[in-house]
Amino acid sequence: MLWRKIIGFWKTIAVASVIAYGCLLRKPLYTLPPIEGGDKWVHWLAFLVLTLVLLWDSRAAGLKSWKMWLVAIGIPVVYGGFIEILQEQFFYPRTGEWMDWLADGVGVCMGVICWRIGMWWHERRVGK
Repeated sequence: MLWRKIIGFWKTIAVASVIAYGCLLRKPLYTLPPIEGGDKWVHWLAFLVLTLVLLWDSRAAGLKSWKMWLVAIGIPVVYGGFIEILQEQFFYPRTGEWMDWLADGVGVCMGVICWRIGMWWHERRVGK
């Protein structure tokens, strides 16, 4: 039964795996354009997408409202911190940075805001 619930979150697991792969490579696959704080924008966008997909999967799994929000905010924030710790401890020359974790958190917050706006718009159009 638990396995069936985990499989229901396959999209979230896929996005989280891509994020981990990108963050834990010893040598990045790409170089960012010379934009101030460019890697923070990547963190922000990655965790915005992770949050939106997690909310989508949580809703499809039928999680109650407060559980859905606890999962959608808590898991990505903890996951982002965990990745930063792994980078610092095991993936030299990668380093864990507080600002990366903050960018992850901002992405999570923006994902929640985008989800709420989308749900408001959907309810307004459907007339729920």
